[in-house]
Amino acid sequence: MGIRLLLRLLKASILLLQAYIVEAQDWQHVKTIALKKSVTAYASDYKGDFYLGFADGGFTKYDGNGNLLENFSLSNTSSITLIDVQNNLRPFLFYFDIQQITILDRFSAVPKNYHLEDFGIQLGMMACPAPDGDIWVVENNPQRLKKISALRKNTVLEIQIHLGDSVNKMQAYQNLLFISHTNGLHMLDQFGGKIYSFDWAGILDFQLIGNKVLVSSKKKAIMLNFKGEVEREFSKPELSEGSLKLQERFLFFEDKKFSLYNYID
Repeated sequence: MGIRLLLRLLKASILLLQAYIVEAQDWQHVKTIALKKSVTAYASDYKGDFYLGFADGGFTKYDGNGNLLENFSLSNTSSITLIDVQNNLRPFLFYFDIQQITILDRFSAVPKNYHLEDFGIQLGMMACPAPDGDIWVVENNPQRLKKISALRKNTVLEIQIHLGDSVNKMQAYQNLLFISHTNGLHMLDQFGGKIYSFDWAGILDFQLIGNKVLVSSKKKAIMLNFKGEVEREFSKPELSEGSLKLQERFLFFEDKKFSLYNYID
């Protein structure tokens, strides 16, 4: 009986070891690139290129292999809080520290700058472009969701909301608006009405991928559908402060470096 029990334990240990090896082999490290500056914002476009914003206002573009493609020349030296490149010909930047929005035009050397105080907003926590050319802003104290028109310099829509003081990203997609904070993700309609909330402590960011949402924490990433249902969960190969999915490749950020991994399904 002792030998049989020992063999069973040995077999179970081998199975656990095999499972661990398979799990470990899901991630294939490609490269890690050190940076001289701290990354404060990031985004990817439909081509699989990605953009980094830095604490000193620097703004750069890389391809999916981590090769530097472009350094954008900006006069602003404030930390970039959010990047939106759904329209990669007109990158959208939000600067929390100076309460400013900058929209670059790839066909013009002069960016368009908008200060939130010009729209009567005292403290904007986050801002992103709307598909119709307007701009969504989460205003604090009191907390409101506003849609403003940069062209007419007026407020189009205003709604009371309650998200706490930790909004870390927002993005509009078609007739939907997604807003995340450290304890959850909210999906709203084009009028600011809440469709669903996904509660998960430790959210750092999210990424829209077709009709899916990749929600990321320091250790894990979860894929949701637009109904708020969990479809997949990934354990990150390393701790990170942010992540992006680039086709079959993942990108992880940690202060002054980023790492590329292939994911083998």
